Amino acid sequence: MIRKGYSDGPFGQVHWRIQDPETASFLPDLYCLHPAPFSGLAFTTIMPHLARDRRVIAPDYPGHGGSDAFKPNPSIKELAEAMLAVAEDLSGEKPIDLMGFHTGSLVAVDMALCVPERMRKLALVDVPAFDAVAREKYKGATAKPFEVTTDLHCLEQPWDRGMTKRLDSQGLGRSFEMFVEQLRHGRNINAAFHAGFTYNVADKLPMVRQPALVLASQSALLDASRRAAKLIPSARLLERLDIKRAVLDEAAKQTAQDLISFFHGADA
Repeated sequence: MIRKGYSDGPFGQVHWRIQDPETASFLPDLYCLHPAPFSGLAFTTIMPHLARDRRVIAPDYPGHGGSDAFKPNPSIKELAEAMLAVAEDLSGEKPIDLMGFHTGSLVAVDMALCVPERMRKLALVDVPAFDAVAREKYKGATAKPFEVTTDLHCLEQPWDRGMTKRLDSQGLGRSFEMFVEQLRHGRNINAAFHAGFTYNVADKLPMVRQPALVLASQSALLDASRRAAKLIPSARLLERLDIKRAVLDEAAKQTAQDLISFFHGADA
């Protein structure tokens, strides 16, 4: 069963979800960092698979999900600071493992750079490691303020992102759940996109020293993920070209197996 709660952070209260293991575990807690523009809700399907032998925690960034509201143009560093506060509250000074998906991969990287002695391993799934030109392009397309109007058409982009593109692989109920989750951010729905596309991956990723896995599915981020694996000196690239959609839902079991194998393996 997934429990919910709150931790105090530098930018207000942070909401989180926890899945406890079935039996007592001495493995590090695993923190799952979510993609833009959603929340820790994105991990509720895969959490039971990951929590077979450890505690799994999926927090919501400031301004996302059930966390307190935040500004429209946060940085990855600020999101990482908020997540570190949750880790300190729930895991104390113990080492932890990180799993990031899309924007969450960048948050995981920054957490690892901020407190390297506490971050044991990083699993980064479908990493938006774009160069400066691509980041500027995508920032202009997706990170602009969300205009709320009386015209129903203003919801077309969130509907397409949460519903239309997910129906075949996630079903009506899960797709609608993800659509609604975006709307909780209000006008700041694109805040985490802004954070992601202003993060200089070329400078940050080469500084990662922890054992890292870059898991790349057959997605629009395939080439960017390959770039991420080249930028991180300690990274191992695992291409799962058989996974073409819904990495955390339809392919949850396969994805979890790959992550568990990495986390249980010897450090490389």
